[in-house]
Amino acid sequence: MLRISAILVLTLSFAPLSIHLASTANQEVLVYTCPMHPEVQSSIPDKCPKCELKLVVQAPVKKEPERWIEAYTCPMHPEIRTGAAGKCPKCEMALIPANPAITEEYELRLECSPRAPRPNEKTRLRFVILNPRTGAQVKQFAIMHEKLFHLFIISQDLNHFQHIHPELEPDGSFTIDTVLPQPGHYRIYSDFYPVDGTPQMLPSNLTTAGYRSNLFASQARITPDTTLVKVVDGMRIELKLEPAEIIAGKPATLKYHLTDAKAGEPVRDLVPYLGAWGHTLIISEDQSDYIHSHPSEAVPESGDRAKLNGGPDVTFEALFPRPGNYRIWTQFQRGDVLSTVSFTVRAVRLR
Repeated sequence: MLRISAILVLTLSFAPLSIHLASTANQEVLVYTCPMHPEVQSSIPDKCPKCELKLVVQAPVKKEPERWIEAYTCPMHPEIRTGAAGKCPKCEMALIPANPAITEEYELRLECSPRAPRPNEKTRLRFVILNPRTGAQVKQFAIMHEKLFHLFIISQDLNHFQHIHPELEPDGSFTIDTVLPQPGHYRIYSDFYPVDGTPQMLPSNLTTAGYRSNLFASQARITPDTTLVKVVDGMRIELKLEPAEIIAGKPATLKYHLTDAKAGEPVRDLVPYLGAWGHTLIISEDQSDYIHSHPSEAVPESGDRAKLNGGPDVTFEALFPRPGNYRIWTQFQRGDVLSTVSFTVRAVRLR
């Protein structure tokens, strides 16, 4: 069973939320109104401010039970989730109570053409999202980080990673063409937000044509990196963990420091990628735990976005739910070049 860890980033959480109702029973309250001016209403006996007539009792109405609101959202940025009222960190709009009509997990149907994809050949993926209560196809979605659908494709051995974005079709489905570079099993993670529900992350499985090995035999066997420094696309990317030893079940901070590998100068020309200074995906060795995190450093909403630059330090928050090995993929963009760096770390049991 897949366990998904919700990560708080800039008061952002993609975890499903709930609105709890108070346990007090419905109560009846009296409403007083004016016989001549029915628009005048009061909760206490009084006189009409318009004609001085005595207010009379209206038919009793039931008082709605109080709601315990556990989450608030931004009407302009529905990916924002906080536990208290306030202002959106992106646009400063007042947050409103988040009250999804559907709190259950949605259903997803994945279609592949050809049905059994061949390695290194174009494959078309089609996704249909279904209402978990009615079975009807869902056609309205909210934008999260500038896209309606984030798709992660991870090979079973954790050697291959894709973060791509299917397009919404007129019939409400999503499609995308991609290539699976090696034979084997793949895990497909679909990240989207139905407007009537909560943010979803739904996994699917895909196997290339002719691959005979079973899931157990092809499981990943990864080893933690002995040094957390790598050079990718001319950038020297250093990862510092706080705490240095990750404790399963406790928050951890991933601090990246970027320098130009040739000049040795700090990288200060990062550009926003999908509305953030970077994106991080973390997968446990057995692919049962999934963590999607965004930087603590916010991209300003105001000003000319074409002139915004970030770096050299980018910070992510994460929580590794169980002891074990994890693969981390983090993406940064400089100019037109999108770079992906991966590190392997281990979370230990609390002693």
